[in-house]
Amino acid sequence: MNFMDHIKILLLHKGYSSFVKADEELLKKHFHVTTYYLNPSKKLLKFFYYHVRFFIFMLFHLRKYNLIYTWFGDYHAYHAGALSNLFNIKNIIVVGGNDAVSIPAIQYGVFYKNNIRSNLIIKAYQNADAVLCVDESLVNGTNNYIDGDNQVGLEKFIPGISKKCHVVPTGYNADFWNCDNEKKENQVLTVGIVDSENRAILKGLDLIAQLAYRLPGIHFIFIGVVNDSILLNTKRKNLTIIDKVDQKTLKQYYCQSKVYVQFSVTEGLPNTLCEAMLCKCIAAGSNVNGIPNVIRNKEFILEKKDADKAEKIILKALDTYQKIGEENREFIKEFYSEEIREKELVRIIKDIVK
Repeated sequence: MNFMDHIKILLLHKGYSSFVKADEELLKKHFHVTTYYLNPSKKLLKFFYYHVRFFIFMLFHLRKYNLIYTWFGDYHAYHAGALSNLFNIKNIIVVGGNDAVSIPAIQYGVFYKNNIRSNLIIKAYQNADAVLCVDESLVNGTNNYIDGDNQVGLEKFIPGISKKCHVVPTGYNADFWNCDNEKKENQVLTVGIVDSENRAILKGLDLIAQLAYRLPGIHFIFIGVVNDSILLNTKRKNLTIIDKVDQKTLKQYYCQSKVYVQFSVTEGLPNTLCEAMLCKCIAAGSNVNGIPNVIRNKEFILEKKDADKAEKIILKALDTYQKIGEENREFIKEFYSEEIREKELVRIIKDIVK
């Protein structure tokens, strides 16, 4: 029997997002995987209940595993790290974005406040055997898109942590994210989960609303708004705002739209941007984290949050030949495939669990 067939992994997460599910499926191809969801409730009693339940689960079951694989650095990663050290179990943390930044203007990032949470998260990273970042900027980066003392990258908060960091981009299924219909409509699409005013600014909904006002002849679509109360200042006749949709429906929107825009204030490596590029969208976005690494056409990068410059980028993108969209697809297929991530994860896990 292969050595890797014996490796048992506990996959720990605080939300069953598409990228967590993708890693679960990938890891199950090579290892025995058990998935544990730790509810991230902000209500104090529920918070303690879920964490105590998790702690008890770990005490009784942790010895079964060779590795804890944790998505995002947060409280759950601290618990996992402390207990894995106690029982001599290997421990990996996957960093996605929020868990490696401080953006004061929107009070965003686990390191925005110097408190118990941020200090526990620092301990979690220090306890980890490896830290996987979806983009190099989450190890050591900059963010000048908006004004303020923005700090980006774990090295800013934990000097020396880069020695255990590995950059492993998320991977995408080019067979699924593909369009049968080659006809694109002259519309601009953005996708991002928005449930508060801060999240609206984070994902660029405020800027999209300004652009819709400035460009009344262009149809804008924003998918992912789950809280209608934040829409009071964003309603425009040419701006369609939609709740979350399933992946099949999302693909239809990608395939319909000529331009995909990601004017986020901060990101890791946006899944939606890469998915849209696989669906041959002309991609534009803000100069933050992984966005400019994925969008190779620098004329479509918004250096600073500025409505005038954003408007020019939108118009230029809409006027661009569709060949750029076809090139976008080939780029994501080559450099951000599921196969590349799979190969790297298996290699790193094999090296750690010897």
